[in-house]
Parts: sequence; structure tokens; C-alpha cells
Amino acid sequence: MPATNPILNKNLAAIARNSPALAEQLSSAQAAPLEWSDSKAGPITATRTDLGSPRPVALASKYDPVKEAQTLVDPIDHAKTACVVVLGFGLGYHLDELVKRVGPRDLIIVYEPDLAQLRAVLERLDYARWLAASGLILAGPDADKATLLGSIQQRSATLTLGTQIITHPASRQRHQEEFNRFGKLVTETLSFCRTNVATALVNASRTVSNLTGNLAQYAAGPTINELTNAAKGYPAVCVGAGPSLVKNIELLKDPAIRRNVVVIGVQTTLKPMLDRGIRPDFVTALDYSAICTRFYEDLPDLPDVTLVVEPKCHPAIIAAYPGPVRVCPAQLNDKLLGRLARPMPPIKSGTTVAHLSFYLALHLGCDPIMFIGQDLGFSDGLYYAPGTAVHGVWAPELGPFNTIETMEWTRVVRMKGNLRRAEDIHGRPIFTDEQMSTYLSQFERDYAEAKQAGRTVIDATEGGMPKQHTTVMTLRDAVDQYATRPVPALPRTERGLDAERLGQLSGLLDGKIESVHELKRVTQDTAKLLRRLREHQHNPKKAEKLFAEVQQNTRTVETELREAFELVGSINTVGTFRRERADRGIHHADHANEHERQLAQIERDLDNMDFIDQTCDEALQILGRARQRILDAIEKSKPASTTAALITAA
Repeated sequence: MPATNPILNKNLAAIARNSPALAEQLSSAQAAPLEWSDSKAGPITATRTDLGSPRPVALASKYDPVKEAQTLVDPIDHAKTACVVVLGFGLGYHLDELVKRVGPRDLIIVYEPDLAQLRAVLERLDYARWLAASGLILAGPDADKATLLGSIQQRSATLTLGTQIITHPASRQRHQEEFNRFGKLVTETLSFCRTNVATALVNASRTVSNLTGNLAQYAAGPTINELTNAAKGYPAVCVGAGPSLVKNIELLKDPAIRRNVVVIGVQTTLKPMLDRGIRPDFVTALDYSAICTRFYEDLPDLPDVTLVVEPKCHPAIIAAYPGPVRVCPAQLNDKLLGRLARPMPPIKSGTTVAHLSFYLALHLGCDPIMFIGQDLGFSDGLYYAPGTAVHGVWAPELGPFNTIETMEWTRVVRMKGNLRRAEDIHGRPIFTDEQMSTYLSQFERDYAEAKQAGRTVIDATEGGMPKQHTTVMTLRDAVDQYATRPVPALPRTERGLDAERLGQLSGLLDGKIESVHELKRVTQDTAKLLRRLREHQHNPKKAEKLFAEVQQNTRTVETELREAFELVGSINTVGTFRRERADRGIHHADHANEHERQLAQIERDLDNMDFIDQTCDEALQILGRARQRILDAIEKSKPASTTAALITAA
């Protein structure tokens, strides 16, 4: 059909809203020769005769393609399935039916490897209404893990609420190999989403506690602002703690190489680098736990090595570091600070310190970005590179029958149920696990985005797992090719905090604490109203009055207490997850009448109020600790003479 086909144009425009690259591919594709005809029931159907089969291959039922589509999607339990993965677009009838049945926050992922056939279908059937839906992802033959993760990153929690795969019957035989490949991608993506959601659920309280605990540093200390494009066009070496690090870390001791690269190390590698006489430019930290302060014990003064932290790291890390500290932006802290918030350029939040190192290199403008020690697998049966700080932590446990090698292997096999066999970059067998695979998925998505933006990412690990969207080189070859000129002096900063800004923080937190107290009061009042509403559900007059009072409380929370509610919500991830699951159950349930549906909504809201009430208590404890940290920081920032005078006067 001509390019001016209005149906095709509408469909392609709809696809372009979510998948512009795929829309472009379809626009230039040659349509497959489909033979269209009316089915016995009326809707058109199609066959193909160009596939080498002795008989025409039907793409849908010749009798009733709509009924066939309904039969395919009928077994899906939408109350337990938030994401449906569809293998094969076919003529689209099954998708047209599926879209009618899913909830407003559900997700449909469609995989079609035959673009010629898809183009022919889109020329004839108008599906623009749902092709543009934000909850539909259409993937073509080039789909990879990075692309899929990028498409669903805003809806990763949806996949954990239940995912089901269905296969278009007419497509199964032709594309079995492609469907198996995509099914594996979906499985890996699900693993990534489960890990991220589980981490968020478990760590939500700790995250907010650390973020608020670091408010003094965040509001009154140095930021990453000065580092924006500070090394634009110069190579960076991101140093990870994988087993292969010993293969090439010594190269960074050479002054001729060191002065020509920006070195960014994860906190675990700081001591091993210093022991070798290598002083990195930056060290990254984001860990939740105070145990990570072990990485900073017995360090010399490091005025020329800057620690770059995500504010979600444990406050003890910042306190333990013997050098300057810069903070990355944090949305929750900016909301808490309000007018005191300082504008900062966006930088991605890292899943691990290695991810943060990469994002920092991007922020610095570095190109290319080289990785060493980034195995993402257990090369030679090891978890860490020899000499990393973790080995120091293990030292008290070592003996004749418990060596470093034994401890390393124990660390690997304790995740026995999640271990996976794979091939490393040399084609040799290697173990990895679900967590490492999750990290690899995140990296490959990041590498794909960097490549699209014109950056070069070099995997100079010389071991470990292969990584998509990277150039594999030895570190020696990489520095010989790219590290050809000295890096300009990078911005330095002092360790101190701005006393004036510190002084404004205490009063600000007092107001936040008062707002959370009020939110707790309104929540408890709403719970009482909901219980009375449940009791008087069949009394329209009383129910209407009670509902109006609930609505008034809702408006109060949405306006006067919005910031307090958002703060509590950032901690209340379990309650939010339960609310989402309950909403799905209510949406898809077959209630006998309207009263039964309303009762389910009241029970859902009562459960939600209970979680909010409990989380308010937790938020008050967190804010109280944060306020005390700020008061301590203010006291510490006072000149010694002032403090002595106050003590004398007392």
C-alpha cells in the first residue's frame, strides 16, 4: 500500500509515542503479502502463501477470529496478573480483546519478530486507540534486555504483582526460537524488577533515615555542581572490586598513565589502591549500613581524594571519611528543604557503588569510560579481588583450615540456589548469580543510553561476564589509544559545612515534625469515620454525611499536609504495595452488588489508614534523630573559643 495509507499512518503515529525507533523501522519495512478475506462470522482474516508451506498459513480463524481471540485470553486471571506478555501480534484480535480487560495500571508487553507481517497488518486494521497506550510496550526483533528494561523502568513494580505469558497460536511454530529468546529476556527482566522492588520494600525506612540523617551535609556541604563536565572529553577509569582487578590495576601506578586519566574507585577498592600507591580522584559510596565504615578505618588524611556519596548512604560513612565529601541530588531531601534546597544537575541514583562511579564519570563529561575489576561474575571462583577491604574484615576468622580462598568460595556458594552457569568474555565457564545478573542488566541499560548519547564505554576488565553495548579492550590498549594528554586540574573542596545554612535547618525540621503529628491525627480520625461508615453502609443519609467528612480529611491531606504525606509515603512502601494489590482485586472482582464493592473499598482504606498511622510513628522517630544530628553539626561547627566560653559561663 502507498505510504499515504491513513490507517498505517495512524498506527505508526501511535506506536511512535512509546517506541519511536520501532515506528521508524516499520515505516521503512516492506509489507508481507497477506491474502485478506472475510471470516464466516464477518471480521476479516488473512493467510500467507509465501512461507514455503504446502498450504496457506492462516494468521487467525477463518470462522470467527474474534471468538478465537477471546478463547486465548479467557484463562488470564486479571485479579492476580498485572502484566501480560504476548508472544506474537498476529492480526491483533487477541490484543484488541486483552486491552478491554486489563486494569488502568496494568502492563501489556507484545513481542513480534516479523516486521513485514506486522506492517501488513497495520496497513489494514486500525489499532491506534490502544497502540498509543502508556501501558502497552511493543517490542520488535531487535529487542534486548537494555531496551526492555528502559521501557518498563517506571512500571517495574507492576511486574511483581503477577505476570503471565500467552502465545499467539499461529505464530508459535514459525517463531519458536525467537519466542524462547524473548521469554528468557522477560525472565531476566522479572528477576531485575523483583530484586529492585524487594530492595525498595526492605530498605525504604533505612533510606529515609539515612537521607534525613545526612541533611546537614546535604544542605550545608559541597555538592557535585562544580564537577559538571569538569573532565569533558578525557578518559575515566572506573575501578571495581571484582576478581579480575589484579590483572591490570598495577598499570595505574605508572605516573605517565595516571595523570592522563580520571580514576574513580568504589569504596571497597580505596585501601587496595592506596596500598599500591594509587590515589584515585574520587571514591563513591551509597551503602545503607554502618558496617561499611570498615573500609575507611586507619586511612591517612586524603585531602586530594573526594568521596562522592548518594545521600542515602549511612551517615557514619561521611563521618568516617578523612577527606572532602560531595553529595549527589536527592529528591526527598530537596522536598524537605523547600526554599533551602540548592539546584543540582540530575545524576542517576546508583543500584551499586559501581553504578554510581559510572554515573559520576558521565557527569564529569568523561569519554571514553573504562571499567576494570567489573567482573559481575565469580571469575576463578572468587567474589572479590585479592587485597580488598573485605578481606581485612574476614581476617579474624582466618586460620590453617579457613583460608581467604575458602572464605571466597563460601561467599559464592552460600547463594547456591541463585547461582547460574554462564560463559565469560573468553568463552570459559563462570558462575554468576541472580543479584549479579540484576546488576548486569542495569549496566547494559546504562551502557546503551551512553552509547546512544555518543559516549564510548570500554570493558577493560579482561575477565568476567560479557557486557552488551561496550567495546572490549585490555586496559593497556585502551590507555595507549585514549589516555594521550594530561587531565586538567579537577575542582577541589574543603570538608567543612556552611554554618549559616546549618542554623536554618533546625527550625525547618521542627515544622516537618509538627506536620507529621497532624497527619497522624487526621489519619486516626479518618479510620474512625471509615469504621462508622462500614457500620452505617446501608443507611444512605448517615453514610453520605460520613463520606463527606472522609472527603474533607482527604482534601486536608492533599493540600495542607501534602509534604508530610509524601514523606510518610516514602517510608510506607509496604502499605502502598498492599493498597495497589487491593485496588487490583477490587477492580477485577465480580461483586454481587454496589454495597459489596463499597465494603471492599472501606476495608482497603482501613488497612491503608492503619499502615499510615504506624508509619507516622516511624517518621517521627526518624525526624527526631535527624534533628539531633543537625543540632550536633551546629555545635561542632562553632569555633572552639565560642564553645569554651559557653562551657565556662555554664
